[in-house]
Amino acid sequence: MQQEWLAKKLVNYTLGIGQKENTEGLRKAERKYGKKVRTLLKKKKITATRRNAAMLDELSKVDYGPLFVKKGKSYVPKPTVGHSVIIAFNAANKKYAEAVRRECLRNGAHALMLERSTKAIREAYQLSPMGAIRELSPISAALHSTADYYINLEAIENEFWKKGINPAKFMAAAPSSMKLHEIRDKRMQRWCYVGWPHPQIAKELGLPAAKFKRIVDGSIEESFTPRMKKLVDGYYHALKGSSKIHIVHDDGTDLKFSVRGRRFMRDDAVLGAEDIRNKDVGMNIPGGEIFTAPHEYSANGILKIPKNIIPGHGLAEGIELFFEKGNVVDYGARRHRDYLTKFFAENTGECRRIAELGIGCNSRADFTNGYIIVDEKIKGTLHIAIGWNIGYGGKNNASSHLDFIKPMYKGSLYADGALVMDKGKLVA
Repeated sequence: MQQEWLAKKLVNYTLGIGQKENTEGLRKAERKYGKKVRTLLKKKKITATRRNAAMLDELSKVDYGPLFVKKGKSYVPKPTVGHSVIIAFNAANKKYAEAVRRECLRNGAHALMLERSTKAIREAYQLSPMGAIRELSPISAALHSTADYYINLEAIENEFWKKGINPAKFMAAAPSSMKLHEIRDKRMQRWCYVGWPHPQIAKELGLPAAKFKRIVDGSIEESFTPRMKKLVDGYYHALKGSSKIHIVHDDGTDLKFSVRGRRFMRDDAVLGAEDIRNKDVGMNIPGGEIFTAPHEYSANGILKIPKNIIPGHGLAEGIELFFEKGNVVDYGARRHRDYLTKFFAENTGECRRIAELGIGCNSRADFTNGYIIVDEKIKGTLHIAIGWNIGYGGKNNASSHLDFIKPMYKGSLYADGALVMDKGKLVA
C-alpha cells in the first residue's frame, strides 16, 4: 500500500485536517476592541489609518493568532488558524507517520509526532512508583487540552504487554485514564485509530506476517470503496429509528436490549459534519461498520463468543457473558477465563456495562485472531462492547472499552421484531 496515498486519504478525505476559525483570537480581540473586529475580518483588505493602525498592529501579533497580516501599508484578514494534531506512531510505521505529518503541514495544520511503544509503556508501569502511576501526567493533559485531532497509528507492537505486571498498578492508573477521556470528550477532540500490520503482532496472533499484512492492507483499501459505503448505508437505513434489538444464534446466544432514541452511526471512513453534530468524533481505519450505544441498563440475556482478544493478556476462547440490566453479572470461558478476571480487576468505572452494538461491513476484512480494529469490521459479524461509550452518544464513563466479535453466519438480528441480519447477511 502506498503510504503517501493513505496519508492523503486520512488527512483530507477522512478527517478534513487543515484550518479552523480562530475563535480564541477573535474572542480575545473583541474583549479589547469590541465587535468592530468581526466587521473588519469580513473585508478583503484594510488600509491603515491613524485611528486603526495601532489596533491592527496589535491584532497582527501571534497572541491573537494573528488575526491580520500586514502587507505594506495595508492589512489582510486572517480569520483562521491551523488545526493542532498529535500523531502517535511506532518505529515500524514512522515513515507513514511522517507522510501524515507532511500532509497536515501542506494544509496549514500544526503536527506533533509522538513515538510510542509497548516496551516503553510496560517499562513505565514497571519502574514508576504507585504514587506516580495514580497521577494524570500533566504533559498528556496539556497536549489533549489543546489538540484538535489525535491520530493513533496503532502505536503498539505487543498485544500481550501487560503479562507479569502487578494488576494493582493498572487499577491505580485507571482513574487518570478516565480523566483524560473526560478532557478529550469535553473538547470533542476528533480522533482516528489506524491499523498497521506490525509483524510482531502477526507472530503473537499466530499468523504469517505476509497474510496479516494482506488482511490489514486489504481492509484499509476496502474502507474507501463505494461497495463498503453501500452496505453501511443499507444497515443504517434498516436500523435507523428502531427501538428493540434481539440477537439470537444457534450456539445459544439470546440477547435483548433497547436502542430507543439512540442514533445509529456510520463508520464509513469519513468524519463528516453529520457525525460531528451527533457527537461522533472518532473514526477507525480500516472502516466499515454501523454502530450505536444501547441503553446502558437495558441488556438482558447471554452472549457467546468463539474467541476474543483480551487486551494486554491474550486470546480467550469459548467466552460466555451473562447480562442483567445492562451489566455483565457473570462470565465464563473454555480457555483463559483468568484473562477476563484480570481485565475487570485492572479497570474501573462502568467497565462491565454494555456500551455498543456494531455490525461489520468490510468485505476484505478477515479474522486475525484478535486484532480488533480489523476483526470488528468483518462483513457477516456483529460486536457487542462493554465499557466507555460517551464519545458516541452513551453515558458510560470507564477506563476501558472492550469489543467482543460475534460471527453471525448461524445467527440472526431483529429490530423491533423485523429480521435485519440473517446468517450474516443484510435482509433487503
